[in-house]
Amino acid sequence: MSDLSLAVGALESSSRTTQLPVSAYFDQALFEREQERIIRPGPRYVGHQLAVPARGDYFALAQEGNGRALVHGAEGIQLLSNVCRHRQAVMLKGRGHAGANIVCPLHRWTYGLQGDLIGAPHFDHDPCLHLNRWNLREWNGLLFEDTG
Repeated sequence: MSDLSLAVGALESSSRTTQLPVSAYFDQALFEREQERIIRPGPRYVGHQLAVPARGDYFALAQEGNGRALVHGAEGIQLLSNVCRHRQAVMLKGRGHAGANIVCPLHRWTYGLQGDLIGAPHFDHDPCLHLNRWNLREWNGLLFEDTG
């Protein structure tokens, strides 16, 4: 046996001891512990600020079934509910420019870019049902939902 084959054999045996066993990738209890201790308490990445570079731009979060969207408003980038408070219609799809307002395609409820209800047609009084809003933290252009 050559010296090279001994070195390769040593590398192979040392790499086997540092890898997880295959069963770890299918262990439901280990998965739940990782979710509880690492994933859930950690920062939740939602997108990059370049997804909504200009005021009025939006980016619906497809990974959340378009239920929330990044919207660039007067106060910067917001993480808003993308579901109308009237009849739960999804308002924004994909990526685009909303202009000055977000308008529900179903009954034309109109929201400002900060999520405030501006108009609710066919209502005598303002129902005051603003869009839910989540705080964001930015790091080097990356946007994270602020869970703390």
